[in-house]
Amino acid sequence: MKIGPKVYYRKTTGEVIYITSQVESPWAVETTKEEDMNFYPQLKGYDPAQVDVLKLGFDQYTEDFKRAKSYWVNPNTGKLEFVYIDGGSEADPVYQAPLTEQVSDLKKRQDSTEAALLALMDTTTTT
Repeated sequence: MKIGPKVYYRKTTGEVIYITSQVESPWAVETTKEEDMNFYPQLKGYDPAQVDVLKLGFDQYTEDFKRAKSYWVNPNTGKLEFVYIDGGSEADPVYQAPLTEQVSDLKKRQDSTEAALLALMDTTTTT
């Protein structure tokens, strides 16, 4: 079984408190927030009502975590955002969607634009 990591963060600020490791094992068992908060020393002492968790898929954002210099969970959207090594200054970091999602969105837009251009070329060559 493959279990992705979980990102524990403060609900109000989006500050990431702890990220569990992903696990690939036939004996792997999915755990609850309560179990994790009692097991991981990094989560002990936090009020469970003030902490939320974002479950990621196995290998989801692996490259983003490698390339990022920081990250947080946007409290307004509940989505993970990254500051990449080449983006923004230390004083004013620019958080953005994961690069993997940005590339996927750009590919969809490119496909849509190409389809529109082909349709336009079709109508202009047949008239």
